[in-house]
Amino acid sequence: MLKRPPERVSFRGREEIIDLPNLIEIQVKSFRQFFQEDKLPHERENMGLEEVFREIFPIKSYDEKTVLEYLSYNLGVPKYSPEECIRRGITYNVTLKVKFRLTDETGIKEEEVYMGTIPVMTEQGTFIINGAE
Repeated sequence: MLKRPPERVSFRGREEIIDLPNLIEIQVKSFRQFFQEDKLPHERENMGLEEVFREIFPIKSYDEKTVLEYLSYNLGVPKYSPEECIRRGITYNVTLKVKFRLTDETGIKEEEVYMGTIPVMTEQGTFIINGAE
């Protein structure tokens, strides 16, 4: 006796019942808040990278005659677009420069110091490291 195959039902023509949420929105928002790129240095809240620097500094010498203070940080702009970084096989990143104040017996000196580069999250919530997304 031959068995009939089960009846197939297509749901393609139906409307979506709910809108799909942006599942990576939380990660992208969190990354942006960590760096507070949209705020001027003096407007940054005590959170993220700003909080890390404020917790570490000031650093004082054992005799407290020399003090190194954190003033602000500055993120550069990406040198290449995400597409260009993939093509070149390089990391999509920005430079991090930090402004410090050194106070000692000879006086006060303020200087911006290059601290390195930081990978940047793309609009899709991904990172490009050595050209791999």
